[in-house]
Amino acid sequence: MLADPWAIALLVSGAAALLLMALAAVTACRVLAGWRPDEDSARQIALEDQTVLAALLVRYALLLQIFSLVLLLGAATSFAGVLAGAMCAAGALSANSFGLPALGVKLAAVFLYGFWLVLHGLDLRSEHRPLVRPAFALLLLLLPLVATDTLLGVLYLANLQPDIVTSCCGVLFAPRSAGGFSLFDPLPGLPLPVPFLFLATLILLAAVRLRGRPPSPVLDIVLGLGCPAFFILALLVITNDISPYIYALPSHRCPFDLFDRATGYIGYPLYLSLFAATFAGASASWVVPLRGRPGLAGPVASYRHQAFNLLLTALPLFLLLCLWHPAAYVLRGGE
Repeated sequence: MLADPWAIALLVSGAAALLLMALAAVTACRVLAGWRPDEDSARQIALEDQTVLAALLVRYALLLQIFSLVLLLGAATSFAGVLAGAMCAAGALSANSFGLPALGVKLAAVFLYGFWLVLHGLDLRSEHRPLVRPAFALLLLLLPLVATDTLLGVLYLANLQPDIVTSCCGVLFAPRSAGGFSLFDPLPGLPLPVPFLFLATLILLAAVRLRGRPPSPVLDIVLGLGCPAFFILALLVITNDISPYIYALPSHRCPFDLFDRATGYIGYPLYLSLFAATFAGASASWVVPLRGRPGLAGPVASYRHQAFNLLLTALPLFLLLCLWHPAAYVLRGGE
């Protein structure tokens, strides 16, 4: 599988991102050891120039890593056509013990990669450059994550065996009572749509209340913790409760077939709106502690306003896409 075009693209993007991050990490160490923004020494001026180049390298590296999520899904979809038993990306990713962990790490890492880009963007909007040290400290923490992200992708591709029979999504996501593995089976007795809708309402109300107003400790905690929790909960609800209505088949649960032509490619707006809403809400809360740094009060307020606007657009769109098919089923007389 390593010679497959999708695999080559995934390997090249991962290697390039890791190399760029490693090069930028050298500058990060220098920043943490000797960043003196109040000095006009030749060493400080040279270090400031190096931070500009290093930040550019990190930005390209993280954008590559974010794009590699699309590459991994594309590769898995392509592999499904040659792996015995696989009907979609679900079967291809479960073909060995590295596929699903690689996807899980990429999904979680996207939020951290995006937050670094937000930090860098805010830093550039202040003439004092108050976030250089925190951003490069975070860079050193992200380097092992990028390495793990890349390594899991390599291990997944290297251990794919076309002659080994894998499971299809009909087995992976079917309830245990029906003989499936039930990878996303809800907790016993817990109706997931109830906390899903409650948390979505809470996030929307918090965003409406905070837009154009000063931060609120309670409401910002709701967003900072609630949005990541809602993202995870939404993945479960889409798989267990929404996808069967979209497929018009109660026994069919699969988050990957939503990207197929047969479903009108609904997976793209569905997951993109979910990503946009949850990242916007979480990051708007995460930047609050930065507003006290020199020159950042205005940029942070501006970013929060833009993030709340995105959240209040993307989350209702996501909920509409989720509820459309179940509502249509009920209105047509379904039970």
